[in-house]
Amino acid sequence: MSEGFTESYPETVIRPVFLVDRSVFLSYSAYIRRILVGLSSGTARVSALVCPACTDPQAILCPSVERIEHPTLRLPIFWSQNRKVLLDQLLRFKPTILHTFYPGQVHLAHWLSKQLQLPFVATCHKKSSRWSCFERTIHHAAKIVAPSKPIADHLAETSPGLKGRIERIHIGSFVEDHCSCFSRGGDVASLIAVHPLSSLKIFAPFLNAVRHLVLDGFEVMVAIMGVGKAEKAIRAHIRKLGLTSVVTVVPPIRPMRSVLGGADVYLHLSDSGAFDAQLLEAMAVGLAVVGVPETTSGLLHDSQTAAFWDSHDELNIYGCLKNVLGQREKSRQLAQNSQAYLRNHNSVSQMVDKLTNTYIQAQQHHKQSLKPPDETPASPLPSSPG
Repeated sequence: MSEGFTESYPETVIRPVFLVDRSVFLSYSAYIRRILVGLSSGTARVSALVCPACTDPQAILCPSVERIEHPTLRLPIFWSQNRKVLLDQLLRFKPTILHTFYPGQVHLAHWLSKQLQLPFVATCHKKSSRWSCFERTIHHAAKIVAPSKPIADHLAETSPGLKGRIERIHIGSFVEDHCSCFSRGGDVASLIAVHPLSSLKIFAPFLNAVRHLVLDGFEVMVAIMGVGKAEKAIRAHIRKLGLTSVVTVVPPIRPMRSVLGGADVYLHLSDSGAFDAQLLEAMAVGLAVVGVPETTSGLLHDSQTAAFWDSHDELNIYGCLKNVLGQREKSRQLAQNSQAYLRNHNSVSQMVDKLTNTYIQAQQHHKQSLKPPDETPASPLPSSPG
């Protein structure tokens, strides 16, 4: 195509298409929905969401969003036909910009951007490897959105060529006025963890510490939400410790926010290297966060928004949990500090405004790049200081 759809609209008109795969949908559906709702009330009256048919559209869609299923034919041999079908649907929708989420459809976004002659934006939720295939493709993105300072710094360090295109836009969340932590009274404390059941080594020290708490007379209920290859081993360890009446293992339940709102303490069991959307929601509803330090989201600060433990030291975990459960007012203050932090740094309105500006800048730059050299206006000379 000789020109993109940005030629057909004013530069401030936004018709974004979001390319989302199943893993991104499951982890960040609340985040994506807030973007879609926020954009629909602003400059992007219409958006499109490209996602697999296996996802639940009710968890993310709003009236102004057109849902496009991809792939249409769910067999790998039909990948070429699926791309052609998707391209035809997008030609009818007439977008102005594409937005994908790593580790989602980055390669598809690059291909569509060439076919439609449109810019694409990629959001990176994790610290990627310097030599990953993502790094090679991402250099074609007009903008790269980093949801936290650690991720933005990592991208700038590992890929210096992207430095001028990295936009730090914090994931927004609606913070509850009410703090859930120990707000219901009673002696039983509820603890919740949302984590893949990938390895018993992650859970064993914590479960051993819970056993000591129970022997010391603490009344607790623990919910572990997740699925994975180590589920059988984790359940066996729970039975071995005699904690079957205390610890429950269940698959993730959605909407996650309503489940988190019924707990007192959120357990951050490991640093996955990816932005933890469930951690953000737990802080927003007012749970005290305890667990290991994390280096990705920038949300946890020791003794300010979280209480840290050494994941390899069972006694240290026990002591940390004992303090959180035994000093409830202090734990509530920790949870309220987290809510105040999110109000200052992770508001939904700021997120939507910054994304809107990012889209407009990407469209303007792309539109200028399509013009012949003699039509491109010269850059203004920098003003002299003073």
